Amino acid sequence: MAIQPTQTPSITFDMAYGANPITLEGITVTGDKYALRIYIVGQSDPIADIRQTPNKVGKAIFDIQNILQSYIAPSANDIDGLHYSASGFAQQNTRMRLSGPTLLQYQFAYAEESNGVVGSFTTDPRIFTAINGSKQYFQVPFNTDNYIAKMSGVAPADCTFATRPAGPLSDNQWTIADTETGDDFLTANGGYSSPGGIDVHNVYPNDQCTKTFYQKVERNATNLPVAQVQGIEAFHVLQFNAAGNIIDTAFLANTQSSGGGPNLAIGQGTQIAGQSQIITVASGPANFPIGVLLPLCTHYYIVPVCYTPPVCITDEQSQTPISSQAAYKAQRYNVLTEPCNDYPHIQFAWQNSLGYRDQFTFTKRVEHKTRTKNNNFLKGAADYNSSEYSVDIQDRGYTTYSQKIDNDFMVMSGYMNDAEAELLKYLHQSAEVKVRFSDGEYANQWVPVTILKTAYTEKTIRKDKLFQYSVSFRLASNIKAMRG
Repeated sequence: MAIQPTQTPSITFDMAYGANPITLEGITVTGDKYALRIYIVGQSDPIADIRQTPNKVGKAIFDIQNILQSYIAPSANDIDGLHYSASGFAQQNTRMRLSGPTLLQYQFAYAEESNGVVGSFTTDPRIFTAINGSKQYFQVPFNTDNYIAKMSGVAPADCTFATRPAGPLSDNQWTIADTETGDDFLTANGGYSSPGGIDVHNVYPNDQCTKTFYQKVERNATNLPVAQVQGIEAFHVLQFNAAGNIIDTAFLANTQSSGGGPNLAIGQGTQIAGQSQIITVASGPANFPIGVLLPLCTHYYIVPVCYTPPVCITDEQSQTPISSQAAYKAQRYNVLTEPCNDYPHIQFAWQNSLGYRDQFTFTKRVEHKTRTKNNNFLKGAADYNSSEYSVDIQDRGYTTYSQKIDNDFMVMSGYMNDAEAELLKYLHQSAEVKVRFSDGEYANQWVPVTILKTAYTEKTIRKDKLFQYSVSFRLASNIKAMRG
């Protein structure tokens, strides 16, 4: 039989960091090796050409993860401050961001080699997507169901319904049911719902946050939704006061003019592919994605929803054909008041295990120290190239030729719950961390750092009662120093 693949990565998307095997079988009796080529979609030249002899059962197993990792990168530098502006005004097209360098689409082709001659390559017609995340060694292929919403059309009007709600590309595990909000979420404006649960975050007024979703939905083949249902159509942005009453309702269309897309307008129904598969939305109090955060707002929701036919709209005041049911978990942000005895806040943002960004703010003790290492040489006191021997008492003997100055910090968190503690585990494991200082020369700038103590000890309320975490880090760029 002809060569054919019998095992491939997840077709929808897979993580670049972790096994990505392609297994080929069917080599002829005269064939010496299997040949595999990897192509970036849209490019004619392969990025890899690999050969392998058949194993004892006549197959060849290629793991292409190292190839994929060479073409994947973390999010762009300015992603953590998405839509933030020190002047209070930010361009509309900064509210969202597509995948950028975090995503790669590729295809592969295969052939056999005999006596050093390679036959004709057959290209697998499928397009594969790898994103900049990691997975466990046993996740082959990666199960994407937790991150891809499955949408259906409910008769008689084909109203859009989430058969399988999904979650964001985040390690946050603090989730409540939509019946546990303690406010009017389920009843306001005809009622909102989030059947997959609601992710909760504690934030402070100056925090900058983002949230990322794999937005291309799975369309239920048994009960197809209307053609416009392809991905996240919009985000409801709902503000509530301390009494649990809704005080502001807005929505943010996922369109190119807001930095997202691929739609140009709501209801366009453009099929999602390439970089538009991943959407990151600004979500913090300081980079609020739409309008302004009202003074009476104690918490707010960002609700990712899909298109639904106009007849299905539950909010009688709205004429926009978007659902009030979250296709992906609604994101709740509790806006905490800063205690008067807090230290200047330091907010962390890091690349999580799924390849995108999570944030957490440390509010207690801050210690700053510099460590200087001098490169010295002994310089003679007298100048033997002068007209006479003379020494000035201020002439230096040991002279500093160069210095290495490290900027080190140790910060302490406030008390936290178990879910927040679990989230911090991924901060310690991340290779791409930035911090935002609330004052000083780096105020409101995201500065790259290196975590110095990466050991993480699990703490829980059950065994530790009230507990805090400390993190030590060093600025990734040293202070520049003059020679002596």
